[in-house]
Amino acid sequence: MDSNNAPPYHDDQIGTRYYTIWQLLKLYWQSEHKFRAYLIVLVTTLMTMALVGFDVAFSYWSNYFYDALQAYNKSTAIILLFAFFGMAAVFIVLAVYRYYVSQLFGLHWRAWLTDQFIGRWLEKRDYYYMETFDQQTDNPDQRIQEDVGSLVSNSISLFIGLISAVTTFIAFIYVLWQLSGTIRFSLGHFGTFHIHGYLVWVAIIYAIFGTYLTFKIGRPLIALNFEQQRREASFRFAAIDLRSHAETVALYRGENHEKGILHRLFGRVLDNWYLIILRQKLLLWFTAGYNQTAVAVPLLVALPNYFNKVFKLGGLMQSLRAFSSIQDALSFLVNAFTQIAEWRAISQRLTTFLNHLQDIDIQAAKENHLIVKKQSENKISVSNLSISTMRESLLKNISEEFSHQQSYLIKGASGIGKSTFLRTLAGIWPFATGNISLPDNQRLMYLSQRPYMPIGTLAEAIVFPNKLDANLESQLETVLTDCNMAPFIPRLQETATWSEQLSPGEQQRIAFARVLLDQPDWVFLDESTSMLDMLNEKEMYRLLKQKLPQCAIVSVGHRPSLDAYHEVIVDLTKYSCL
Repeated sequence: MDSNNAPPYHDDQIGTRYYTIWQLLKLYWQSEHKFRAYLIVLVTTLMTMALVGFDVAFSYWSNYFYDALQAYNKSTAIILLFAFFGMAAVFIVLAVYRYYVSQLFGLHWRAWLTDQFIGRWLEKRDYYYMETFDQQTDNPDQRIQEDVGSLVSNSISLFIGLISAVTTFIAFIYVLWQLSGTIRFSLGHFGTFHIHGYLVWVAIIYAIFGTYLTFKIGRPLIALNFEQQRREASFRFAAIDLRSHAETVALYRGENHEKGILHRLFGRVLDNWYLIILRQKLLLWFTAGYNQTAVAVPLLVALPNYFNKVFKLGGLMQSLRAFSSIQDALSFLVNAFTQIAEWRAISQRLTTFLNHLQDIDIQAAKENHLIVKKQSENKISVSNLSISTMRESLLKNISEEFSHQQSYLIKGASGIGKSTFLRTLAGIWPFATGNISLPDNQRLMYLSQRPYMPIGTLAEAIVFPNKLDANLESQLETVLTDCNMAPFIPRLQETATWSEQLSPGEQQRIAFARVLLDQPDWVFLDESTSMLDMLNEKEMYRLLKQKLPQCAIVSVGHRPSLDAYHEVIVDLTKYSCL
């Protein structure tokens, strides 16, 4: 898979609805890749069954080999040794290729599922709503990057383990039944009680007992693992946040404060981890004892038949192997419980992530009563527009008109809702009612106070959100020179985290370079020169009016210097609810 190309999977399956884990898992089996998925599962299942078949063959081999040893039959023992090496070679090949095929399948499944989660996260701007309004979903990036991979790998591992357990039980139960024979208990004058295939019944009863107690002891691990994932993610996010604001923390001398935050969050990680350790210790007490006892139980129940000469040494060894195989198969849930608990916690994190996205969509649709229309006139009309947050009203009954022939400066006290007004015009703020009319066939562009700098080459960052092509690339040196960014021309093909490489003022000038490249009909500037000195601010507005005379400008800002670059002042104070 070429990581430089776009993801190869684009068939949308995860829709806007609520999901259970089973509904999420089966999506891949209903996609356009289902034929390959079913084929790989069939091949993996056949390989697993073949490996179990070899286990059965090895059990018969141990019967014949130990009988030959008991009889001091040297030639037969040597022949059986050569047979063992031949069977072992084939067994190893099958085991290696089953691993390869299953992991390759996991790679494709993870790639597809990750692409689906990314698509759902970015759909309807849910990534923005989740980050802005949702307090329940922590670290969606980790859920996509880490949890999807864990879900796939654990699902495949558990599936193979289950198939192996079922096949092993079916294959060995006949062997053990035949080897068990019948055990008799004298009941005095009531006669004799016969138990046919008693080794099978002992294995089944022992495994049922172990499975029940394992679930009883280990069930709290599901919730504890879920909470551990959440606390680990919160600690990691705090560390990343410190990196992102390293300079600000250093200037404030805020190291002790940050240390306190990190210690507190890591303390919560350790507290929950300790609870997991305690629960796993309790589970280990039982499972270790259970597995060790499982070594002695078949000996205790098989030795009577051996001493009664029902079978020889080889039969005893085969009985022990068959009993152990059946006990392992029936104890699948016991041995895999920790992995099952982890799988369950991961699946809950992913389904709650998707279901919170659905909650956000429903809430946004419920709160958004905005009517947006297109009009033939090249103007923007706002009537009876009211804007609020999740907790309070900001602006009420706004009625304004913006003509393409004039430039506008939106003013008002800090926190009144000026930026939120622009977000509403852009269509990304859901808590609004009223009417907005936008010009038809006109290109609108919005600049935030903190421009986004995607990771990649500087050239790619400048043309964002467009993709770099020959036409745009040919203009880059010119727009950088115009925006007083000429020293960065030699670094156009350099890959870096440009949000850290560029100062806030340089980032704002990059945003103006994007406007010059994009050439919109309307541009909305949300304090987009707040990090620039007066000369650069003046130059940026001069560039817009000189290079893009057809572009209408609507700005939000506090600086008195902005008045000179706009013809009309719109004061939102008269609409304030605060």
